[in-house]
Amino acid sequence: MIVGKVGSGKSSLLNALLGEMSRTSGVLEIGGRVSYVSQDTWIRNAPLRDNILFEEPYDAERYAQVLDASQLTMDLKSLPNGDSTEIGERGINLSGGQKARVAIAWAMYRSGTDVLILDDPLSAVDPHVAHSIFDKCIVGLAAGQTRLLVVNSHYDLLARADQVIVMRDGAIVAHGSYGNVLAQFPHLAMETSNTTQSVDREDDEIDALLPESGQVIETLESSKAVETEKKDEAAKGSAGRLIRAEDRVRGTVGSHVYKAYFDETGVNGWVVVLVVSILYCVGQGARTMVDWWPGHWARSMPQRGVDPTYSGTTFGMWYLGLIVLCSIRTLIRGVTMIESCMRSSQNMHDELFRRVLRAPVTRYFDVTPIGQILNRFSNDLDQMDTTLPLEYQLFFQNVSMALGSLVVSAFASYWIGVSYIPLMVVFVMTGQYFKKTSRELKRLEGITRTPVYNLFSETLSGLPTIRAFRMEEQFSARNRQVVDTNANMYLTYWSASRWLATRLDLMSVVIIFVVTLYLVSTRGEIGSMTSGLSLTYALMLTSVIQVRSSVATKLTHGLRKEQFVSMGSVSDTELPLVLKGVDLDVAAGEKVGICGRTGAGKSSLMVALFRICDFDSGRVLIDDVDISSVNLRE
Repeated sequence: MIVGKVGSGKSSLLNALLGEMSRTSGVLEIGGRVSYVSQDTWIRNAPLRDNILFEEPYDAERYAQVLDASQLTMDLKSLPNGDSTEIGERGINLSGGQKARVAIAWAMYRSGTDVLILDDPLSAVDPHVAHSIFDKCIVGLAAGQTRLLVVNSHYDLLARADQVIVMRDGAIVAHGSYGNVLAQFPHLAMETSNTTQSVDREDDEIDALLPESGQVIETLESSKAVETEKKDEAAKGSAGRLIRAEDRVRGTVGSHVYKAYFDETGVNGWVVVLVVSILYCVGQGARTMVDWWPGHWARSMPQRGVDPTYSGTTFGMWYLGLIVLCSIRTLIRGVTMIESCMRSSQNMHDELFRRVLRAPVTRYFDVTPIGQILNRFSNDLDQMDTTLPLEYQLFFQNVSMALGSLVVSAFASYWIGVSYIPLMVVFVMTGQYFKKTSRELKRLEGITRTPVYNLFSETLSGLPTIRAFRMEEQFSARNRQVVDTNANMYLTYWSASRWLATRLDLMSVVIIFVVTLYLVSTRGEIGSMTSGLSLTYALMLTSVIQVRSSVATKLTHGLRKEQFVSMGSVSDTELPLVLKGVDLDVAAGEKVGICGRTGAGKSSLMVALFRICDFDSGRVLIDDVDISSVNLRE
C-alpha cells in the first residue's frame, strides 16, 4: 500500500509505473498483464455490463462473483434495466462511489491479470463498503496478483498490507512492513485507530437510527407504493436508454428555414431576400450593359469620319462609366450579402450558446453526447460562417445571370426564349431529384460525424486506462469504424454531386447546340453581337440549378443549429426517478446531516435543493417560497 499526504506523488508513482510519465533515468520493468483503476474514474458511454466486461468474453459465473465482490448487486436493483442500463458519458448517471466500484469490477473481471494497480478507489465509498471490497476483491478475487493500492483514507487497512510505502515530496521516505513503517511514522497508528473507532461508531449510530426510522420509512413507502410502481413499470421499457440518438430531420428544407436564417439578421427575412434580389438584378442589368456596350461601339465605328457627331472618346467614357457603375453595384451587393449572412450566423451562434448555457443539466447535458454539441459548434458553425455565405452569393448571382440570359436570348429571338422553357423545366426537375438525395446524404454525413467526436472525447479522457489495459488496437479499430462510416456518407454525397454536375453539363451542351443551330439556320437575321451574347449567357444556365441544390444541402447545417436554438423543454419522461417518497422539513437554524450508502441519493437530494434538476412531482419550499417559481436569472 502507498500512503502520503495530498500532493506527495502517490499518483505520479503509479503513472510512472504505467509509463505515463517521461523517465529521465533508472530502469522500469513490469512483468505480466496489468489492470488499472484510476483516481479519476473513467466510465464509457455504454451499458453497465459492457463497462464491466471491457471487451472480455461474458462468463456468467465470474460476472456474478465480481458483482457481489464489488458491492454492485444492490445497485443493479435500483437501476431501471439492471446491468443493461446505459451509462452516460463520464458515468453521469452514477454516483462517485458507484463509478469507483464499476471501475474496480472491470479490473476484477479481467482474466489473466498479474499486476493490479488501484489509485485510491476506496476513498469514494464509505468504510463498510470499502472493507467489503477490500476483503472480497483485493484480498479475495485478486489473490495471487501483485497489488498496489493507494490509500488516502481507511488507514486501518494498512496493517493487512505486505509492504507499506510512505511518500513525501515526490520521494519514497519509508517502505517495509507495517510494523517497521509504524516505528518511523507513529501518527499512522493514531489515524488507524481513529478510522476504526469511526467505523464502530457509525455501526452503533446506524443501528440506533434504523429502529426509530423504520416506521417512517414503512409509511412513506406504502403511501407512494402505487405511484412508484406505475412509474417504474413505465420506465423499465425505455429508461435503460439514457443517451438519445441524434435527431434526423426528414423531408425538404422548407421556406421557413430560409426565412429563419435571414430573420437572424435582425430584419424580416423576406425583406432581406427581396432587397438582396433587387440588388443582384440591378447589378446584373449593369453587367449586361457592360457586355453589350463594346458590340454597340464596334457597330458604330463605321460611322467614324461620316457622322460628325461620332466621338470615340464619348463611347470610351460611357464604357468606363458603365464599368465603374457595375463595379460599385457588385461591391454593394456582395457586401450586403456577406454582411447579412455573417450577422445571421453570429446571432444564431450567440443564441445557440445562450440556450446551451441555460439548458437543464439533468434533462439536456446528461442525455446529449458532448460530441453532438461539439459537432454543432465546430463543423456546422464552420459551414455557416464560410461555406453558406459563398453559396448564397453564388445562388443569387447565378439566378440573376439566368434571368439576364433569358432576356438577352429572347431579345435576340423570340424562339430562343421559348425553347428555354422546356429546357429549364428539365433543369429544375433534375435539380429537385438530386436535392432529395443530396439533402438526406448531407444530414446522414452530419449525424455520422457525431460518433467520431464522441469516441475521440471518450478515448482522450481514458488514455491512461486504455494504455494500461493494452486496448489501443481495439479502440483504434472502433475509431476506424466510425470514421469509415462518416467517410462513406461524405464520399457518397460528393459522388451524387458529380452525378448532378455530369447531367447538367450534358444539358448545357444541348442548350448550346439548340442556340447555335438556331443562329446558324437564321444567319443574317440576327446580328453578330446579339448572337455572341446569346451563346455566352446560355453557358451560364448550367450553374444555376447546381448552386441552388448546393444551397439547400448546406442549409441542413443551419437547420440542425435551428433545432438547437429553438430547443425548449427537453422531455425526461423516459428517465428513471432517483428520489422517491422524500418528505423533509428543516426548521430555521437546524443543521442536518445526510447519510446513506453510495448511490442512495444523497447528491441527488442536494441537486434537487439547488434546482439543478426539475421535479417530476412535489416541490421544495424555502421560506415558504416554491423554488420552481423563482426566476433563475435573479
